[in-house]
Amino acid sequence: MPRYFFDVRSGSGLVCLDYQGLDCADDAAALETARHGAGFTSHADCARNPQLTRYRFSVQDAEHRPLFTVPFTELEPDAPPARKRPRGSGRGRAARSRPSVH
Repeated sequence: MPRYFFDVRSGSGLVCLDYQGLDCADDAAALETARHGAGFTSHADCARNPQLTRYRFSVQDAEHRPLFTVPFTELEPDAPPARKRPRGSGRGRAARSRPSVH
C-alpha cells in the first residue's frame, strides 16, 4: 500500500512536517484521510480552536511529490460511533434461566 505524507502548513509556512506518513490505498483514500484530519486533528478540534482554521494539510505521495492541499476549514466530521446496547439488555440476560426453588 502506498505511503502518503500529511504536512501541516499555515500562510506563513510549515507548521508540522509529517516524517512517518500513513498508508492509503490510493490518492482518493489519501484525500479522504486528509478530509478527516489524518489522525492529527478533527473537525471538532477546529470548531473549538479558531486558530486552526489558518492551517491546511499539504499531502504528498511516497516520493514527496505534492498532490493536493486540504484546508482545515474543510475538514469533515467523523461519523458518530455505533451505539452499543446497554449492559444487561438483549438476549444474553433473557436466555439465562434461574434454578427453580421448590
